[in-house]
Amino acid sequence: MENAREFYEDFLALHQPGITDIFLDFREVRFVDSSGIGILLKCEKDLRERGARISIFGLGKSLLSVFKLAGLLPVLPHYEVSEISSRFPGVI
Repeated sequence: MENAREFYEDFLALHQPGITDIFLDFREVRFVDSSGIGILLKCEKDLRERGARISIFGLGKSLLSVFKLAGLLPVLPHYEVSEISSRFPGVI
C-alpha cells in the first residue's frame, strides 16, 4: 500500500499541464496487487479529468492476464513494446 500511495503522489506531481498522453512502462514490473490496480484506476480518472490519458506497454504474460481479468485493458490501453516504438516514436 505504501508504494502505491507514493506512486500516486509522485505521478500526479510529475504531470504537467498540456501533456495529454502518458505512457507507463511495465517491462520491469513483475507484480501488481489490488492497491496498485486501484491506484492505476485513480490515476486514469484524475488524468482524464485533466484532459490526459494513460497508456501502458511492456506487460509480461502474467500481468497481462491479471489486467485482463481485472477488466483494465478497456480502461488503460495496452501496447506491445514493438507497437509503441513504431506508433509513438520517442516514447522508448
